[in-house]
Amino acid sequence: DYSNALDEVGIGYEWLDAAETMRRYPQWRIGDDVRVMFQEDTGIAAAARANLAHRRIATELGATIAGGQRVTSVADVGGEYRIGTAAGDTWSAERVIVTADAWTNEILANFDAHINLTVTQEQVAYYASEDQPSVQPERFPVWIWMGTPSFYGLPAFGEAGAKIGWDAGGREVTGDTRTFEPDPSYTAALDGFMREHLPGAFGPHIAVKTCLYTMTPDRNFVIDRIPGQERAVVGQGAAHAFKFAGVFGRSLVELVFDGATTSDISPWTIDREVLTMADPPRSWFV
Repeated sequence: DYSNALDEVGIGYEWLDAAETMRRYPQWRIGDDVRVMFQEDTGIAAAARANLAHRRIATELGATIAGGQRVTSVADVGGEYRIGTAAGDTWSAERVIVTADAWTNEILANFDAHINLTVTQEQVAYYASEDQPSVQPERFPVWIWMGTPSFYGLPAFGEAGAKIGWDAGGREVTGDTRTFEPDPSYTAALDGFMREHLPGAFGPHIAVKTCLYTMTPDRNFVIDRIPGQERAVVGQGAAHAFKFAGVFGRSLVELVFDGATTSDISPWTIDREVLTMADPPRSWFV
């Protein structure tokens, strides 16, 4: 329960009915059956800028970033790992951290390991909103529609209009079979929600983009040693880890170098039953 989580850490929030929600945010059109949890201290993480900063800091600390190369093999040879790529390059490493998202199981296969993962192709849409002033960050909230289906959205940030996405609404694919072509029926679902609930934020598409979700059955993370390996660990973010990138990365580094982490990672073991059972129940609602 979201209110319990906020209560546990002492973060304040309000419960709003539909009338009060639309008084504060007249962009919305919602029925009397909708109850809203409002938390004032929100924000937006600029993912592209953050990733550039992470890469810059890594290179300043001595990292070599070999972009655009596909890893095809990882082997423990004489106490070090030999990493082969499709380009024919070979890298050697004393320790390995696997964060391969949709290709996680391809890499884990090199260690005779496998976990239950589902990859879906998702979409987001950006609109040239009819009422542009109403979707600016100072007037339009970050929001999540906790229904079935579950949608989420942002004010104008990075693009000139509002953004919407559908959480776990896409078809199953693999890292290699995904396409970059939007699904018209998926786009229609996004447009339909906007027309019904945020008509002023709706408008012609600025962009419709695809992405991948890679999810564990329980939608929880994986941060653990690869079975049988003391110097190789794996991280899997279950399609909602970017906001935790700093502590996620630190935990993986601590685990592979020190064998322990300053954060509690006990819920995210690689051998928990739902990751290995034959027909796991899926619970993707977060």
